[in-house]
Amino acid sequence: MKDYDPSHDWFHVDRVRRLALNICGSLIENGVSVDKELVEFAALFHDIGDAKFYKEGQPTGREIITDFLIRRGYAKTETVAKIVENVSFRKELAGVKNVWADNCIELHVVQDADKLDAIGAFGILRCAAYSGYKNRPLYDPAEKPKKNMTHEEYQTQTKANTGTAIGHFHEKLLRLQDMMKTAPGQVMAMRRHSIMVNFVEEIEDEYKMW
Repeated sequence: MKDYDPSHDWFHVDRVRRLALNICGSLIENGVSVDKELVEFAALFHDIGDAKFYKEGQPTGREIITDFLIRRGYAKTETVAKIVENVSFRKELAGVKNVWADNCIELHVVQDADKLDAIGAFGILRCAAYSGYKNRPLYDPAEKPKKNMTHEEYQTQTKANTGTAIGHFHEKLLRLQDMMKTAPGQVMAMRRHSIMVNFVEEIEDEYKMW
């Protein structure tokens, strides 16, 4: 991951790991059975082979993960790989029916942790960092963001590298609160969501002043 941008660096990975363990702890305290070790491994690996950074000819995320863990004798290697393959927003947006994904609490924990780091104060910083990495405008008053984008629309925009940083809030980030899957994640998302709403409103107000 050394060639990833600052929004997908080790600090992001560690924040997701810590958020996932926090959610795990809350679930376990409330009697929910969760494999804490499995969650931590999946959180640590969750961005390996990220499609946004994948280049033709490179090993896939699954190949890297399975090679690393099998050589170390980890018994749940396949489950870690499956979690990592199903974490992303794109996978959820595609809406493909997946019974395993619908019922894997460890996946839900890592998904919620990853979403939490995409919203709130760190989410704002990460959105700006990734937009700079992709050389996308921060704000364009002439460009109206699309709300409730379909998977196809999201994929097309990603490939064309169009859109703006503020547009991304409407197209993805402000949708994440309603996609949280664990009770602790839902509670944690509320405050972070409100921070983003206030931020987007402030951007609009500051632009209108001119």
